[in-house]
Amino acid sequence: MGNTKRVIFLQSAHISTDERVLFHQAKALKSVGYQVDIYGKEVFNDFQLQSADIYVVDTPRALWKVRRTTAKIVYDITEWYPSKKNLRNVKIGKTIKAFLMIIASLWAGWRADAFIFGEKDKAKPFQFLFPNKKSIFLSYYPDLEYINSSGMREIDSELRVLYAGPLTKEKGWERVVETMCGIAQKMPKMQFRLDVISQNVVAEFAKPNNLHVGVLEFMPFEKFCEQITQYDTFLDLRDADFENRRCLPIKLFYYMACGKPSIYSNLKAIKKGVPEFENCGQLVDNTAQAIEVMSEYITNKELYSQHCSNALKLSQDKYNWAIIKEDFLSLINDL
Repeated sequence: MGNTKRVIFLQSAHISTDERVLFHQAKALKSVGYQVDIYGKEVFNDFQLQSADIYVVDTPRALWKVRRTTAKIVYDITEWYPSKKNLRNVKIGKTIKAFLMIIASLWAGWRADAFIFGEKDKAKPFQFLFPNKKSIFLSYYPDLEYINSSGMREIDSELRVLYAGPLTKEKGWERVVETMCGIAQKMPKMQFRLDVISQNVVAEFAKPNNLHVGVLEFMPFEKFCEQITQYDTFLDLRDADFENRRCLPIKLFYYMACGKPSIYSNLKAIKKGVPEFENCGQLVDNTAQAIEVMSEYITNKELYSQHCSNALKLSQDKYNWAIIKEDFLSLINDL
């Protein structure tokens, strides 16, 4: 399948070091002989149209940059367009902007030669309107080369928990704090450590003496994959709103690859994307349930052990990049 063709990733919504492209898609293409270039949002405005065989774009804005090319175009759809963040600071004309962005997304679908879908819900309008175009589902599974599971650790005196993400109400930071304070108060003889990986500053908050909070700097992808193997469980309690319920969290699959359970908000996308999730983690509706789950992981060693081994096995057998890589290469090669 070797060749000398050129693929350009042009991304107005993702940076050039985005792990899904740089460490998975681009790496796979280079391994079979493609020349690959990535232009992310930090250099997007300076990009000038270049000769390529295939462009992979992540938004209609990116496609507009290459609308005059004769190259094949793949529309890689991983986010809603528009999403909440596109409309967050719009005070006037929000409905008009949303309508125009929907039209732009459909135009991009009409212009594209093929689709990559990250999730089934986001694929539906394009599959309905453009049923004859090539497409694949390419979820957010990690290459296990980057994650070396450290195995289950006995939780006798300390529980190590990780939260990675923005420290906003919508992403559930307040619920993470409430959950960690609640479990520490419920089990005063245990030590609890919450590590936070975020680009935001962690404000001081009142906490029990047996809860310790560590703040880690935002780190490169490979360092992140190494760091997450050190925790006993992971916490993500984002709002279960209309958009979040239909968005599959990327980090979920990385946590599974560590062979550790995670606790997530009760999202429909997780139930659809990982139907076995209840065997390797827990979905909760509120902080009281999150505290109860965490408490059970501490006191029920058999349950915790089962969820750890199930998470690792599911990752190795089903939810990893090697399972889907050939689908991606075949799509690009066919074009």
